[in-house]
Amino acid sequence: MSDANKESGKSPAIGFDPEALRARYREERDKRMRPDGNDQYIETKGDFSRYIDDPYVDPGFTREPKHDSVDVVIIGGGFGGLLAGARLREANVKSIRIIEKGGDFGGTWYWNRYPGAQCDVESYIYLPLLEETGYMPKERYSYAPEILEHSRRIGEKFDLYRDACFQTQIKSVTWSEEESRCTTQWWWRQEKEGARWSKEEILRTTQQWRREEKILTRRSEEKVFEPQPR
Repeated sequence: MSDANKESGKSPAIGFDPEALRARYREERDKRMRPDGNDQYIETKGDFSRYIDDPYVDPGFTREPKHDSVDVVIIGGGFGGLLAGARLREANVKSIRIIEKGGDFGGTWYWNRYPGAQCDVESYIYLPLLEETGYMPKERYSYAPEILEHSRRIGEKFDLYRDACFQTQIKSVTWSEEESRCTTQWWWRQEKEGARWSKEEILRTTQQWRREEKILTRRSEEKVFEPQPR
């Protein structure tokens, strides 16, 4: 390394000082960190409760209660739920029901439709199941409408709409040791009468990127569901 590079901290192989770059990123990160953490956010209750209403569905939705048995229930219709459903279909699991609070698949991209909304991760990395659906993203960084459209494409490709329940929230999940199965109680919108299903497996997905969390098995065990590497 030349004396000039030693003084500047630059690496001749890459042309910049990695430590200086890390310091810049740390400085910018620290500007955005707040000591109150999650307490900085306002809960959607009281005067703010209207923000949990779904503006994309017709008001007054209702349906008859369902009393049936399926092999797998997936809680959440974002990318985590869609990926889980798609892989289960590939494993020849036919009886799958996705339960989703929104009126369609898409997760955060169902709710966030403000003008200009765009993902800051390259679409070729962010959008799942591109090869399986035969889709090529239009933009290097996809806009929200394209991401929502792709969510629907996955649902259609893997026949996940068939038994999906939208505008529906889980109220409780109960394991029956005697029957060796789970019973899920749920409600739609503000109706809390709660129909019941008998289940063998419950898969809960979160809004974190491609993370499936808990699967409750027939043996009444709780374990972490880890997607297999491709």
